Amino acid sequence: MSVQAVFRNKGLRNRIDFINLARKGVDVKTLHNIMTYTSLTNQEMVNILPISQRQLARYDENHLLKKEITAHLIQLFELFQRGFDVLGNDSFKKWVRTENPALGHQTPVTLLDTSLGIELVEDILGRIEHGVYS
Repeated sequence: MSVQAVFRNKGLRNRIDFINLARKGVDVKTLHNIMTYTSLTNQEMVNILPISQRQLARYDENHLLKKEITAHLIQLFELFQRGFDVLGNDSFKKWVRTENPALGHQTPVTLLDTSLGIELVEDILGRIEHGVYS
């Protein structure tokens, strides 16, 4: 699935386009597209994003999410794109939910609630991509 399809926006070509998208916000329908793309469950997504299950359930499909939530969703999408490229879709979906010694035996998905956690998981993917033990 392409970035344009997930975000339902044909104008996404560079980082500035993503910054503008984050400032505008994406709707709940796009959040559901990202959940489908990443296979993250409702509970995982609520644990990752600064939003409660109750809030999410109240919003209609066209409700625009805040800039911070949209920026976090963009980072998640990019992480999963990279993970799919490095490990393959099914393997990455399994890997992200498996304890990792390089993360102090935590699962990568539990670290995705912060930008720093996303960067750490990306660093480990980079090491895997270059054949460095992780």
